[in-house]
Amino acid sequence: MITDLVPYLNLLSRLILFISSSYKAVKTRDSGWIILSFAFLLPILDIEEFILAPLNVEVKENNILNVIPNFYYAILFTMAGTLIRYRRITAKTSMIIGSTLLIAQILMFGNATKAINTLVVSIIAYLGYGLSMVYLGFVLISHSRGTIETLFPIGTIGVGLLNLTYPITSNIPILSTSFFTLAAIFRFMAAIGAIKMIILIPEEPRKSKRTKGLQPGAYWTESKKGALELISQSNPVIITRRNPLDINFPAAIYWITKAKEGKIRENVYAISPTKIDILIDLINRAFEMGYKTLYIDCLEYLALENGTNATLKFLYTIKDIITKHNGVILLALNPKTFEEREVKMIEKEFKKI
Repeated sequence: MITDLVPYLNLLSRLILFISSSYKAVKTRDSGWIILSFAFLLPILDIEEFILAPLNVEVKENNILNVIPNFYYAILFTMAGTLIRYRRITAKTSMIIGSTLLIAQILMFGNATKAINTLVVSIIAYLGYGLSMVYLGFVLISHSRGTIETLFPIGTIGVGLLNLTYPITSNIPILSTSFFTLAAIFRFMAAIGAIKMIILIPEEPRKSKRTKGLQPGAYWTESKKGALELISQSNPVIITRRNPLDINFPAAIYWITKAKEGKIRENVYAISPTKIDILIDLINRAFEMGYKTLYIDCLEYLALENGTNATLKFLYTIKDIITKHNGVILLALNPKTFEEREVKMIEKEFKKI
């Protein structure tokens, strides 16, 4: 019967989700994704009778050790979500981690002294586990750029919501089989989305150096041709509206277009002009990987699609990123397309060359 396959599908879905998240961790070398890959690895070794019994592995009933690992999962998923969102562990997250460990210790002590029932411990443990996955899912939504990529946060949230019900539904045969099947489906969805999310991460630069003749800092020019000649030897990150085929030197290119989205060819990616928040994250990751120069020649188009204020905020944010990495940012723009006040704001932050 198909129900006999559910435990194997559940185990397989966990393995695939771990592999897909690990692949992203290796590609991005991001601490959040590294923590997340461990968070997906540990549940593969869950002490669950539903999964282990078909494998002829005997599990002791009502064992507190079956439940306690869920506190570890909650901590890992919370850490991963925070690192992906904020790029650091916040004070609030530190309090959550410490409080979770304290609660786990109190519950284990209470259970050992027979003051707290194992079911109560299980409900609280799965509550933390489930909520941490829901939190992670909402963090990942902001990093999703298309329908397929959204499967990752949706699948993660789905598994998290199912975990909230696990202590009760796992003891009801009809519901437990259905929910385990649904959990496997959600994990497969998440795995597909995780793999798809890889596509806009730039390749690690073989060789990247600062633009010759320019000290680290922020610059702008009216000459696109001159700007391209200036950066041609620096293996830059380029954000452009022009056809990527017209750029004949090594670079990580983000082609701003509504016509396509995703990887076009090696180190060339199409992205919507309205997704400037994602561009900020991608630029930050690129400079963390070793890129030294950023070139933008489509500021006017970004302003048209997002509004001038939002575009200027975007510009200031990425300037701060490049400054932090001691790099060069070069804008090529037509000042006549902006109001005088806006040009003065740009000139205040960027030196004309």
